[in-house]
Amino acid sequence: MSAGLLRPLIRWPLLWAILVGSSSVNFAQISSSVNSAQIEGSAGQQGAKPFTATVAIREGYDSNPLTQSYQSSNDVNSSTYSSVNPSLGYNYTGLQADLSARYDFQGIYFPSLNSSVDIQYNQTFTGQYTYAFDPRFSITIADNFNYFEQPIGTQFSAGLAPVTNTQGSIINLGTIKADYRLTDRLSMVTRWNNQVVNSDGPASYNNSGVIQSGSASQSNYMNNGAFQQFRLDFTPETVGTFSLDYQLFDYYSDQTFRDNQQFAITLGADHTFLPTLFFTGRAGIQLNDNFGTNDNPLNVGAGGLNSGEQEIAVYPFVSLSSTWNYGQQNSLTAGFSIQVQQSTQATSSDSESYNLSLSSDHAFTEKLKLVQSLSVQLAIYTPEYDKEQSLLIYGGYQGSGQQTVANYNCKLSYAFYPYLSAELGYTFSTFQSYFDENNSNGGSYNRNVVYIGVRGTY
Repeated sequence: MSAGLLRPLIRWPLLWAILVGSSSVNFAQISSSVNSAQIEGSAGQQGAKPFTATVAIREGYDSNPLTQSYQSSNDVNSSTYSSVNPSLGYNYTGLQADLSARYDFQGIYFPSLNSSVDIQYNQTFTGQYTYAFDPRFSITIADNFNYFEQPIGTQFSAGLAPVTNTQGSIINLGTIKADYRLTDRLSMVTRWNNQVVNSDGPASYNNSGVIQSGSASQSNYMNNGAFQQFRLDFTPETVGTFSLDYQLFDYYSDQTFRDNQQFAITLGADHTFLPTLFFTGRAGIQLNDNFGTNDNPLNVGAGGLNSGEQEIAVYPFVSLSSTWNYGQQNSLTAGFSIQVQQSTQATSSDSESYNLSLSSDHAFTEKLKLVQSLSVQLAIYTPEYDKEQSLLIYGGYQGSGQQTVANYNCKLSYAFYPYLSAELGYTFSTFQSYFDENNSNGGSYNRNVVYIGVRGTY
């Protein structure tokens, strides 16, 4: 993945968690290179085959499939499960145009739940088309559509509170990107993005042990943004970057007072220390304007009640990542970022987020491989208004607080044949939430999943 694509993914932790985090659906890894665009095979390999297909069948145990809070008065439900995961991919590489597409499906059956939510599924479609007008100019159109009908805590980062979703969630990200090579040393990346987050009437597992239906209107929003990056090749090993990133968030229904806009200015560098050691760094500031409070007739600003005044908040932005390829099939990757992100908290439209990610791929032999990943996200909320003002604007008050999401995944696979392998896996996820008032540690949960299965690949 090119640095131009990597940076905006790290910039938005929700998308980053979905694409490379602990989601049970393996998303397509699509290269933006005009001459070598490939879609990742379902078993992780890349090749010239135009079509790829895979089916994974798993039997496992889930200690908390409904992400029920451990503070519930009822016992947390657990269940064995059966899952089937088919995937189809297509890749075309031409002289001037590249096309790649992939569809993933995951169906899960939890026999012990014995309710309307004992069958759950996820669907994902990713597609990308790149056209090179000449060696110096190309345009890429891409879309990532995801439909979830199961608890999605592991797909969401901290600050976006997980819910037990029995009706379905849609997350769609569309982008149009242009790459220009102005001179032998200076290039530019221009990108427009549109993201839709929509949950149709999810339910939450309350502390009484009951699935409680509710509305997701406070969480649904559309995000449009424009990104401009300038890249200067100082040396063949070092590339400097200067980026401008504007994002506009429009909340649905009666949550318009949470509308806000963000603008980030960053400097960075991409450096190759060795042919096997890479580093990417970005640092700058983010400006956040919560102008949506002007839509509320009882808003409170610097000028008092109904003034409509809201100061622009300034936050630091830092993103660091490094990859070490210490063998043909072995690699270590680490990343860390600090930024502002959106939230599902009705009394706050954003939070300050700290994110850490680690991953490793290790091949003991040609047939025996171990894949591991760890991600930790901490979101910190600081009230913009005191309790009296917050009750007037938002109709509620939680005070200061924080949310933490941590996920660990590991999978051991053994390839009997190039097209058939056995898998043994384990996942641990936890969500911890604490606010000063009206929340305590509500909704916090732990979840352990273990499975064994087989995977066939074409």
